Amino acid sequence: MSITEKILADHEARKDSAGVAWFTLEDMRRLGIPEALFTVMQDVQHDLRSRHSNHVVESEGCLDRWSLQETK
Repeated sequence: MSITEKILADHEARKDSAGVAWFTLEDMRRLGIPEALFTVMQDVQHDLRSRHSNHVVESEGCLDRWSLQETK
């Protein structure tokens, strides 16, 4: 399973009513992803854009977490 697929599956399991799930370094460890938090964010963001996905990655200025959000 690719990193993006792991993140999407975890997002689906944990998203809130607005379709948002936040990811931290602890989440990367839990998912077995050894890469740095923002390296994963950039990789997932690039992959989702190339897929023309309805998900977006946002950090909203945070340095210790980023979110995956569903868009319409």
